[in-house]
Amino acid sequence: QGSGPILLDEVECSGNELSLDQCKKSDWGQQNCDHIEDAGVSCDPFTGPPVRLVDGESTKEGRVEVFLNGQWGTVCDDRWTDRDAAVVCRQLGFSGTAKARAMAYFGEGHGPIHLDNVECSGTENALGQCVRPDTGIHSCWHSEDAGVICDYVEEKVQDIRRTGDLPSSSVEN
Repeated sequence: QGSGPILLDEVECSGNELSLDQCKKSDWGQQNCDHIEDAGVSCDPFTGPPVRLVDGESTKEGRVEVFLNGQWGTVCDDRWTDRDAAVVCRQLGFSGTAKARAMAYFGEGHGPIHLDNVECSGTENALGQCVRPDTGIHSCWHSEDAGVICDYVEEKVQDIRRTGDLPSSSVEN
């Protein structure tokens, strides 16, 4: 319970308002309440639209798709970097190294291309925190769909030389 004056009563919001002032409510300070009726709210950090990986060889890789306006769509690879890939992987619960893939590396998607010119610093928790205001505006084809590999491990070429494979030297008597 709070203390002091109660400022609002009979608040009714649709959920699309940008502030409580835009909601239907009684006049400021006009109320018939006690502090036992104080309202509260719990806020989750903004994560933006859901993300998934499609057409990879495992759940750790694939073409990046986001769910916007009721449908899944792709992300254009313009400016797509390992920093962007790291954010996608983090959003999906992976913690290892992330590798960006471009030019429809995991095949061309279908439907809308939802995002272009994504700019992540690499520290965000979700792709929605990197999205620019021009979402839905793009100059791409599905041949430019972005992809990621999460928990990426670089395969190193091993040097396979064994002493038994070396030519033997002649020994003088």
